[in-house]
Amino acid sequence: MVTRYHMPVDIHFGIGCLKELSGFLGPSDRVLLVTDPGLEAVGLVDRVREVIQPAGADCRLYDEVVPNPDAALVEKAMERVREYQPTKLVALGGGSSIDTAKVLAALATNAGPLADYQWNCKPFSAPPLPMIAIPTTAGTGSEVTMCAVIVDRNCKKGINGPAMFPAAALVDAELMASLPLYLTATTGMDALSHAVEAYVGLGANPITDAYAREAIRLIGGALWGACANGRDLKARQDMAMGSVLAGIAMDQAGLGLVHSLSSPLCTFFHMAHGEANAVLLKYCMEYNLTARPEKFADIAALLGMRTAHMNPFQAAKAAVDGVDQLFRETGVRVPLASFGMTDGDAELVADNLPGFLLANNPRTVSKAQCIALYKDILVRETGN
Repeated sequence: MVTRYHMPVDIHFGIGCLKELSGFLGPSDRVLLVTDPGLEAVGLVDRVREVIQPAGADCRLYDEVVPNPDAALVEKAMERVREYQPTKLVALGGGSSIDTAKVLAALATNAGPLADYQWNCKPFSAPPLPMIAIPTTAGTGSEVTMCAVIVDRNCKKGINGPAMFPAAALVDAELMASLPLYLTATTGMDALSHAVEAYVGLGANPITDAYAREAIRLIGGALWGACANGRDLKARQDMAMGSVLAGIAMDQAGLGLVHSLSSPLCTFFHMAHGEANAVLLKYCMEYNLTARPEKFADIAALLGMRTAHMNPFQAAKAAVDGVDQLFRETGVRVPLASFGMTDGDAELVADNLPGFLLANNPRTVSKAQCIALYKDILVRETGN
């Protein structure tokens, strides 16, 4: 099998690396800063502006990004792009802001509507505007991936290709210190789901395995600490690095059942991406155990589970227990029923699964099995 690895993003990592943003800008630049209202409220937008201003660049703000951005939001944002004609974009936030900025950067230099690229597989012929990603969560890994996910036609549909890679990523864990407990836990579990699915999926290779294993080890050791004390910068840095490594691994190796099942939950029940993946991860791991027992046993060990005297399947099952324990340690619960989902919705969401993700899953899965999984999760999460 031929394996390919391509990672062109200029990654800057470490406390205080936000200040390096000025090195990417000059007096002739017009910068569109893409973010969400919450980050302006907590002062992070002002911190970025303080770095941009000495570079002499003009800067305008687009702060209307919402979780699970859709095609209508992209079109509205493109009106701002056409009017301002930026030379560079800066994305500040989680995956929603970064994915939105990726798409804006590519559409700014390529003619035609988003649907041509998202649904009709039209390639981007011209390079995108330079985009610098500044993540404020340790979750999506979007700052290092060649995919942007936008909701359209009742589906979270990715736009894939080299044009989606940011020019640079500034991963400054200090910007994550104010992230609330709930978001720290759910985005952290999202990052863990990327690493696990990349590690056990059919597209895994030795390079992505190395990234995924280290991501699992870092997240397993740091998530509880980041949740217990958001100002623990060592835990925040480990989570940030784990998220970057997991993002690289999943972008190159692919995802599977967790992300396939989570997509319609975000669309129909307005769950955030991290919330949906946090709920689903242990159940999808349990489903996949028989397909990759040796890798799941590795995951258990990386999470610190004691497996020395277990048989191979017990060791694999310990990975599920380890993930369950890790999430419980955060004190966060995300029951599906609290978002309004019932047994009767299982077929609806199963009808809207992104099938290409299932193709990379290590164990084959049918629509009927997906319906059964949703129903089983609802029962087990409510205790009924």
